Amino acid sequence: MSLSKLITWLIPLSIVTGVCIFIVFFILSLGGNIDGREFSPDNFSVRYFKYNKVPYLNWVISSKETSDQTGDIQQDLFDLGLLPVNSPAKTWHLVSETDFADSLQPPECDARFLVYYLELKSLNGSSVLIDWNEKHPDLALVFWPHVIEMARQELYLKIPEIMEFALTDYPRDPVKFSDGLKTLVAQAYLDLGEIDYHLGKLKRAKTRLQLSLDIQPSKKAQTLLNNVLDSNTKELVQ
Repeated sequence: MSLSKLITWLIPLSIVTGVCIFIVFFILSLGGNIDGREFSPDNFSVRYFKYNKVPYLNWVISSKETSDQTGDIQQDLFDLGLLPVNSPAKTWHLVSETDFADSLQPPECDARFLVYYLELKSLNGSSVLIDWNEKHPDLALVFWPHVIEMARQELYLKIPEIMEFALTDYPRDPVKFSDGLKTLVAQAYLDLGEIDYHLGKLKRAKTRLQLSLDIQPSKKAQTLLNNVLDSNTKELVQ
């Protein structure tokens, strides 16, 4: 092949290759940019993250970059002695995630139900929950341990009901508040434990049902727990 023919052949090839590379990078710049927020139930940290992946193939092509977005409520819970100081965040749950290739929010972003309240502001810009803690320090010591444990057990779907009870429907008497809260929390563990049982997630069902019973005895919770234990026994025998 002569030099002139080779050059004639290479020019369109180079153009096509360049266009293909441009298209690939364009697609990556649109669909490969993933960002979102995560929440850690270990110490109530919130962080923003971003990374890149090949669209539709889920091949991660860059390491995750993060930046802290933790609100003042974390420090308030530290001050109240309800969260361990200097405890590293090891577990992270999705709050939100955006993906051009799939714009729908993933169903595992349940932590958003808690973070919404943690970041809720009053009309004057102050934290609703910090203000509540200051007004009701005796109730805060009863309320937050349940919320913290519910987060660690991933009971985010039930958080709005618990939060609304504390913020709008609470009895001012600490004993009545505690009793009402325990009823709601025990029912929350029971409801999701029952769902886990029917889905065959026996380990998590056992944990949640036992927590429900620890908070408040219930015939239904005990019956379901017995069923879970029987199912586990049958699996081991088989």
